[in-house]
Amino acid sequence: MSAELGEVRETWEHLGSTDPYWAVLTEREHAGGDARASFFESGRNEVQSVADFLARHGRSIGDVAVDFGCGVGRLSIALAERCKEVSGVDVAASMLEEARANNPHGDRVRFIHNDASTLPFEDDSVDFVLSLITLQHIPPRLSLRYLLEMIRIVRPGGHLVFQLPSHLPMPTPIAEEFCRAEITVLNAPATAGAGESQYVELSVRNTSDGAWPYGQLLNAANHWHRDGELVRRDDGRVTVPALQPGESATVSLRVSIPAEPGDYELELDLVQEHVAWWEQLGNATVRVPVTVTGAAAAAPAPAPVDEATASEAVEAAEPAAPQPASNKSMQMHGIHTDLVRGLFDQLGCTVLEAATDQRAGETWVSYLYLVEVGEYELKLRS
Repeated sequence: MSAELGEVRETWEHLGSTDPYWAVLTEREHAGGDARASFFESGRNEVQSVADFLARHGRSIGDVAVDFGCGVGRLSIALAERCKEVSGVDVAASMLEEARANNPHGDRVRFIHNDASTLPFEDDSVDFVLSLITLQHIPPRLSLRYLLEMIRIVRPGGHLVFQLPSHLPMPTPIAEEFCRAEITVLNAPATAGAGESQYVELSVRNTSDGAWPYGQLLNAANHWHRDGELVRRDDGRVTVPALQPGESATVSLRVSIPAEPGDYELELDLVQEHVAWWEQLGNATVRVPVTVTGAAAAAPAPAPVDEATASEAVEAAEPAAPQPASNKSMQMHGIHTDLVRGLFDQLGCTVLEAATDQRAGETWVSYLYLVEVGEYELKLRS
């Protein structure tokens, strides 16, 4: 197993054992798995939209389907309502334990643990492969390998539907005189266990005379201080919506509690990615005292970020303080649409449509691809 794949597996094993439903859909209502009915209904809605996507081109899902990156079975279970046989594949055994417990379809759905860069299926053995909000968390070299594997296992005339971010658009800097905000903490933990993840509810109000336009990579974010010193810079992220002067919005920021017990200050700020932290532009930050309890964690828990967050975002000012190598997070990656289209064209497949979508959030330009697999002598073989 490559180091890249090992890191992906380690991150998702942790998420699968701690908060698998939030990890699949990074929305607060899915944290803890308390709203499973709506969670799985969202899977049915997704599969219906995929079926409609195919139907626009006179195609259908078929009888034998693979859900790549199945997680806890959200899409696999929905696919089984339409297909005779469904295989859900995931790198995290902890996710698959939950998926099997959720499965109402018996042997028609099987969940397969796969931590290899190949897929455990014969050539030309399935009709359809579906992958949503999965490839964006896999480094590009691995994603390209998996796309080749998908071509290998789908029979000629079968289809792939997958979502993949393409690139990060550069934002237009918000004028400095409009970078004025009032941040109000509505709810924050006074105490928290070492290495946990917690939510902080914020109200953000535009106190400037100018609008904050949509799609300019404006986020609420946080740092951690202890004994007057910065100990963790640049932790969580959540998108701040477009706001007119005087308007406000409530956002929920997921933060990663430090691994060492003690008394800390949680500092909250706004940042326009690739441009500037607003404190540097004269806007006031807010600090909240948090007491961290419990034994020191030998390996800090991963700190997932909002789906709309670009983990490769360029720091605007001084570099972030070094972080422990074990403090991994849910990464975001993209492959430019020109490369994706060229790959399938080279291998004798047809991209029937590449529709822009919002599954990667407003930070990324993202596409939902519909690909018809063709017969071609250079089709990858295992």
